[in-house]
Amino acid sequence: MYLVAGLGITGQSVLRYFEAQSEVCLAFDTRNNLDIEPLKTTYPDINFALGSIPTSWYAQFDTIVLSPGISKLEPWVVALQKLGKQIIGDIELFARAVGAPIIAITGSNGKSTVTTMTGLALQSAGYQVGVGGNIGEPVLDLLMDENEYDVYVLELSSFQLETTYSLNTTAATVLNISEDHMDRYADLEGYIQAKTQVFANSERAILPEGFSDLGLIHRALISHFGISEGFIKSDADYGVIHVKSAQDDQACQTYLGYGKTPIVAVTDMKLQGRHHQLNVLAMMALCQSFNLSAEHFIHVAKTFDGLPHRTQLVGCYEGVAWINDSKGTNVGATLMAIESIGVQTSGQLVLIAGGVGKDANFTDLRVAVEGFCRHTILFGQDQAKIEHCLKGLPLTRVADLEQAVNLAKSLVSAEDCVLFSPACASFDQFANYAQRGDIYTQLVRESYADSTVDHKTAASC
Repeated sequence: MYLVAGLGITGQSVLRYFEAQSEVCLAFDTRNNLDIEPLKTTYPDINFALGSIPTSWYAQFDTIVLSPGISKLEPWVVALQKLGKQIIGDIELFARAVGAPIIAITGSNGKSTVTTMTGLALQSAGYQVGVGGNIGEPVLDLLMDENEYDVYVLELSSFQLETTYSLNTTAATVLNISEDHMDRYADLEGYIQAKTQVFANSERAILPEGFSDLGLIHRALISHFGISEGFIKSDADYGVIHVKSAQDDQACQTYLGYGKTPIVAVTDMKLQGRHHQLNVLAMMALCQSFNLSAEHFIHVAKTFDGLPHRTQLVGCYEGVAWINDSKGTNVGATLMAIESIGVQTSGQLVLIAGGVGKDANFTDLRVAVEGFCRHTILFGQDQAKIEHCLKGLPLTRVADLEQAVNLAKSLVSAEDCVLFSPACASFDQFANYAQRGDIYTQLVRESYADSTVDHKTAASC
C-alpha cells in the first residue's frame, strides 16, 4: 500500500491517479490546519491524517509518495526510510507507467520557457505533445488525459528528481546551474547532484557550454549548446553561426544552428537577448531525435513572446519600460535579467528585489547592479541580506511592493527601465510568484491610471 504524503497540487493528482487505478492508499499532510473535508468527500474510502502519521498506519504501507514540497531529510521521512519504507514521487509513478518518449528539462533558470518552446516546436511538426511536470499539468494528470500523446515534454525540479529513479528519456538537459534552494541542500554540490539525476537514463544528454560530463553521463549521446564565439566544434554542437551576405562580403548575418547549418536568424527572433538565444539553442538540441525541420524552429523563435512573469513587459509609460520578472526567484535568474535587459535599455535600470532568499549568497549581483542600475529598491524578509552584498551602491529599503513601485516611479527618467526581478521566493508576503507578479502589474498600471501606454516605446522594449 502507498502513503501519499503532502496534499497540495501534486498530492491530489496522486490521489486521482490511484483512484483511477483502483489502488488503495493512505493520505497525510504535515499541516494541522489544512481543510481536508472536500478531499474526504471526494475520496470516502481513503483514510486521512494531519500533523503526524498515526503509528497504527506504519504496518499498512510500504511506499511513500512524497510531495516535492517535503524534503527527504525531514526527520519523520528519514525515520520511515530506516524502517524500510521506499520513498518515491509522482514522477517515479509516471515513469513506471508511461509508454511514450520523454524529453526532460531541468536547471536553475529557463526551465519553463524551454519546456514551453520545445512543446510548441514539436506541436508545429504535428506531434501530440503532453507538456507538464513542474509547469502546467501534473504528470499523472497528463497520463490519464484522454489524448494519446506521442511525446511528453516535462519540466522537472530538483525536488522532483530527488525521488525519481527509473525515468527513461529520449533527451534530457540541465540548462544551467546557479545557487538556489540552499535552505534545503547542505551545499551547492547536493543541489547539482539532484539536478544531474535527470541524465541517469537518457539516450541523449544536452549540456550547456562549460558543463562537464565527467562522471555524469553514462551511455548517452552528448550534444552541447552555447553562444561563445567559435563554440561549435562538431555537428552535435548548437551555437552561433555567421553567414556572409551574398551582396556584400563585408557584411554577415548571425544565425543560431548546429554544426555548419544555420537555422534561426537572430534578427528574426521575437525575443532578443543572450538568454533567449540560449533557450532557442536548447530547444533545437532537445528536439534532435525527432527530425524536425528548420521551419518549425523558425516559427517558434519568430512567434514565442515569453511566459507570464518572466521578463514580461507590463507597459511603457512616459518613456519608461516596466518589466515583470517575478519568476526570477534566485540570484542567477535576476543576474540574467539585469544583464539582458540592461544591454537593451538606452537609459539605466531601477531594480526592485527582495523576498525570501532561501539562504542564497547575493554577492554575484553586485557587478551587474553596479554596471546597469541607477538605483536598487529592496523589500521583503531578506532585504537586509541583499543590502549587505550591495553596500555602497545607491539603494533604498522599503516595507512592501507598493512602496517600491511608488519610489521607482519617482526615480526614473525617460528611456530608463524598472526591472522587478526579486532574486527571492515570494512566500513572505505573497502566495506565490504569480500573485506577486500580478500585484506588481496592477500597482504599475494603477500608478499610471491617468496616462496612456507609449505604444511606440513599448514596441521597441
